[in-house]
Amino acid sequence: MFRTISIRVHILINFLIVVGLISLSLLGLQYYFSQKLAISATHTNFTQTSEQVIKLFKNGDANIKNMLYFTELYPDLNVAPTDTKNMKTIDRFATSMQRLPSVYAMYIGHPNGDFFEVINMESSSTLHEHFQAPSKTRWTVIRIFDSPKGRVKKFDFLDTYLRLLSSRSEFTDYRANIRPWFVQANQSDKPIRTDPYLFSNLQQKGITYSKTIDETDAVLAIDFTLTELNSALQKLTTHPSSEVVMFGKQGDIIASSKSQLKEYTMDAVLKQALEEDKTDQILRYEQNGTEKFAMVSTLSKEMNLDTYVAVKIDADVMLNPYMEQIRYSIAMAIFFLVLTIPFILYITARIVKPMTGLMLENEKVRMRRFDEVAPVRSKIKEMVKLSDSLVSMSVSIQAYQKAQAELMDAFIKLIADAIDAKSAYTGGHCQRVPELAMILAKEADKAEEGPFKAFRFENDDAWREFETGAWLHDCGKVTTPEYVVDKATKLETIHNRIHEIRTRFEVIWRDIEVESYERRIKGEDDAEVSVWKEAMQQSLVDDFNFIAECNIGGEFMSQDKRDRVKKIAQKVWVRHFDDRAGISDAELLRYEGVPERPVPAQEQLLSDRPEHVVKRIDFDDEAYQEAGFKLDVPEHLYDYGEIYNLCIEKGTLTDEERFKIQEHVIMTIKMLERLPYPDNMKRIPEYAGTHHETMIGTGYPRQLSASDLSTPARIMVIADIFEALTASDRPYKKGKTLSEAIKIMSFMQKDEHIDRELFKLFLTSGTYMEYAKRYLKPEQIDEVDIKTYI
Repeated sequence: MFRTISIRVHILINFLIVVGLISLSLLGLQYYFSQKLAISATHTNFTQTSEQVIKLFKNGDANIKNMLYFTELYPDLNVAPTDTKNMKTIDRFATSMQRLPSVYAMYIGHPNGDFFEVINMESSSTLHEHFQAPSKTRWTVIRIFDSPKGRVKKFDFLDTYLRLLSSRSEFTDYRANIRPWFVQANQSDKPIRTDPYLFSNLQQKGITYSKTIDETDAVLAIDFTLTELNSALQKLTTHPSSEVVMFGKQGDIIASSKSQLKEYTMDAVLKQALEEDKTDQILRYEQNGTEKFAMVSTLSKEMNLDTYVAVKIDADVMLNPYMEQIRYSIAMAIFFLVLTIPFILYITARIVKPMTGLMLENEKVRMRRFDEVAPVRSKIKEMVKLSDSLVSMSVSIQAYQKAQAELMDAFIKLIADAIDAKSAYTGGHCQRVPELAMILAKEADKAEEGPFKAFRFENDDAWREFETGAWLHDCGKVTTPEYVVDKATKLETIHNRIHEIRTRFEVIWRDIEVESYERRIKGEDDAEVSVWKEAMQQSLVDDFNFIAECNIGGEFMSQDKRDRVKKIAQKVWVRHFDDRAGISDAELLRYEGVPERPVPAQEQLLSDRPEHVVKRIDFDDEAYQEAGFKLDVPEHLYDYGEIYNLCIEKGTLTDEERFKIQEHVIMTIKMLERLPYPDNMKRIPEYAGTHHETMIGTGYPRQLSASDLSTPARIMVIADIFEALTASDRPYKKGKTLSEAIKIMSFMQKDEHIDRELFKLFLTSGTYMEYAKRYLKPEQIDEVDIKTYI
């Protein structure tokens, strides 16, 4: 085993050796090495500064390009400008520019020269005067288009809420399609970036980014000012004499830490270094009698524009500390030779103590106890810096984790909002269930006696884990077709097929009319024929009314009604047109193996045909079983058979459609179990995927029982059911009153569908009323005698 010694002994031994060597060689070598160290430190400093600039520039560049790509996705973006306002596009542009204050304007150029622009009036204090805009103007919208009177440039001045303050128009000969940003964008399949130039409206330098809008010849462009970039470069300077400059291949200045950018000129030495390919090397030269250190680094070679960053500083600034160290080292060598070993041990003790303290603080970081990390006191500058760095790192990690958590929470809520918005039948379900679940969980967590005495969420992470699971409990609904969720009648798919069936009834009605005329022509008694026609058509009306009534769906459809549907289905009509013409490839696939019938063909009024069946493909039964899912999987994906659908015994859903809806829980589990969770978030799939289980194993998708369900999982069951019962924003049903909902849930707890003790806590804690006051309509909140159910 490698033998270790204490740092005090180690320092003592090495100190004596080093002092002896320094005493012999310091006078001859110290100066040489100090020069090397200064240059090396300068190179390191410049490299770090350059890397920061590169990161800063690329982040800004990426943000603008991402804004181009994101904005390009907006629908109707390339609609030509007219005299009316396109408020959706204005709102989207304004929202984007609020996120990036350095964006001066966003605009669209059209191939015919038309132009649409939204200007951020807060990007410069001179804009109001320049445009003669009202004082409250927040956004200026410019449209250039041809009108009957000539080419018009129209200005709309909008306030913060995009309300029109005033407008004015003038004639212009401006055409967007000849501008460099438009021409260059149409010559490239990627975003282009112009050289920096002076924005005439702002009297500031900036860059224009532009690209063609996908599948169009229109060009989307963004004007980006360099003001914030100049400020950012100023922050990177470490000394009044230091400078950071971004420039192009020809020496044109893009941004600089100098405040007066327009008066700045590039050093000839830096230009020469660029020409001689001396990048990433320390340059040492004299300028105006002052020796300088400088370095040029490549910043970017994207989009046909070479960009470089130069960092320079007075050489004395970097050399003086090392020259001082030379003088200091000579004196200290003599001093240390005189000191005694006990004093050296005393010195080392002062080093070891803060190091030990730093080790303890570092352990707090390792244990993620960031709030407890505190600075370590020391007289040693490096120790203080290291301590400050450790504290700063803890704060940064904490801030980063918070930002990541906020991003994750926002994304989760975005998914929930999307699911709620997908169908009017889901309403605000995904938002309200977490609210109710958290209310009930807090009541269980603070219980000091009874069945929940031992239940506690250990820390904030555990609370967040539960809340996240609640927000994501229905994320699998993104895979559920909207027309299945919204199926209001038995024959409904993407449309209600009762209209198609009614047309067949109309055809048979007309066939009866035609036959009546034919029989009269043949000489049959007119009165008898009229009686026959009236009876046949009345029977047809009765049959259609019956089919239409069956289509609505109800609580139960008797066998007699199903038999009548099948009997009515036997009526026939004659088809004279090809039933495979004008249909999609997907529909044609369902006709495989079905012989084509020549026309005219006699068809049943209602039928279950092979082409009504959509087969289930690529289903992995083994993986399904291994995942523990126990829902019976129908043989087919869908069955659109008319008789089959009309004979649904209860409601409007077939077995296939009901499985498709229930499958959302399976998809929720699959989606969430694929994610790489940290240890404090691993139970999210459990909390999200168990809200349709029961205490006796009759739920789905895994038929879990009470022993398999944690308290948070049981809370989710109650929250999901109560929200669904009381929701008043679903068009297919009226939200139940408090008393009705709780009465239903009391039956469910008796049948062990929900946890009995949690149901009692739900009532006794007043959770139901707290939720009701927030989300139920006043007419739903009636009196509930909870003693009846406890």
